[in-house]
Amino acid sequence: MNAKEIAQLRRQFKKDNSDFFITNIATAYVSNENSSPVLKCFQVTDYEDLSESERTIYLNILKKALSGKLGKQLTEYSFETGSVCQQRLYDLNQSRLKDEEQIRGFVEDFSRNTSYLNGYYLILAACEWQIKDKNRMEDAGSAYRFLVCSVNEVTLTDIGLYFNQESGAMEKKEDVDMHVISSGLDGFLYPCYTDGGADVNHILYYTKTPKRPNEMFIENIIGSMSALPYDKENDCFRKMLADVAGRELDFDTVSHVYGSLRDMVAEAEGTSLSMDKTRMRGLLEDAGLSQESLQHYSAVYDKTVGDNELKAVNLMDPEKLTVKMKDISVTVRGDAAWKVKTRLVDGKRFLMIQIDDGLEVNGMDVNQ
Repeated sequence: MNAKEIAQLRRQFKKDNSDFFITNIATAYVSNENSSPVLKCFQVTDYEDLSESERTIYLNILKKALSGKLGKQLTEYSFETGSVCQQRLYDLNQSRLKDEEQIRGFVEDFSRNTSYLNGYYLILAACEWQIKDKNRMEDAGSAYRFLVCSVNEVTLTDIGLYFNQESGAMEKKEDVDMHVISSGLDGFLYPCYTDGGADVNHILYYTKTPKRPNEMFIENIIGSMSALPYDKENDCFRKMLADVAGRELDFDTVSHVYGSLRDMVAEAEGTSLSMDKTRMRGLLEDAGLSQESLQHYSAVYDKTVGDNELKAVNLMDPEKLTVKMKDISVTVRGDAAWKVKTRLVDGKRFLMIQIDDGLEVNGMDVNQ
């Protein structure tokens, strides 16, 4: 999936959308008692049987499971051949969540093999989107049927003081009511929506904490942890670049590499562009690294990156370039990075910044 497809799908999650509806919704509340999960509540409900206010709440929660940046909060995974996890999700989607015994088995297996610090509320919805012909705005004759899951933290309500109608006084609300946090901890979309239809071989994983994805969730739902967290990708890339370039790692080389990555991400137009071993070598060659440095490239890449492919969007900040020294930090917009250069003057290194129209210091316009 690309960013445009995700945004297009998210827009369907709204009230009074005749092209989108939820058939059934399964929910489960699991508490954490003495470090052991206990299934406190399990229910499968026809979505239309819920009140309008309840439907609105669930709709907003499920929509948040498709939020965030692709490659960070949202990561697309492929299933291994013959995956039991894929077959389980495929069967659930085909049943449209109408087989209560099948769903209960999924929930109980999930609670046994996935751990959370506090209690959680699992929401699983069977959704359908009737895709329209873009040109004629008519029914295109195809329906995209999919599952959306959101796992939300459950905690004690603490609203401080409130007005007690019976006593007629402001009182402290006792922490006895359990409250579901609306933003999910983890979630998924299956199957992915790609090129206008369902891709049953891929799943989109959501995490609230991209630096700490829930490995137990991924292994239980997807079957394998085949992608690095986005900050680890950045660490691998920087170490690989430094080890390959060695003494050739100067400002111009780094600026060129990140500029090229920025251009590649822009050209990908929201697609999660992956940098494999061959594409990464081309990037370094284009930055001007010598063949002497590149002769170690293969070994360094295998050691630092391994079999992983790094997502280009996670290797740099597309919005800015930051240059730091001991007492100075300079940040420029990514598309203006070419205005920053280094120069050797009288045996000393200087950072040179091209000045166009207008120079401001502490909010004041100064003469150039």
